[in-house]
Amino acid sequence: MKIRRSWGRRGGGHEMTCQQAVNHITAYLDGALAGRDRDKLERHLEECPHCWEHLKQIEATIRVAGAGPGDDLDPLAREDLLEIYRRWRADQRPVD
Repeated sequence: MKIRRSWGRRGGGHEMTCQQAVNHITAYLDGALAGRDRDKLERHLEECPHCWEHLKQIEATIRVAGAGPGDDLDPLAREDLLEIYRRWRADQRPVD
């Protein structure tokens, strides 16, 4: 990933909010973010030191944690973790 950071540059504003950027970081790191969203995120990361730092923190977490237990995880524990994640994710949705 080659992102040119130009912090402090004043320009036409962001096409993506920090909240949107944070929501796309995982997909970006997984290589699952493509097209316009990827371009917008990369432009945002070039201009936003806070989101750039968040990206670096996620990358460091992935490096430290390595591959998760995957198939070694007990099926009931896996289901519990998925349910916790689903509840957390539902709480993160914006209220209209």
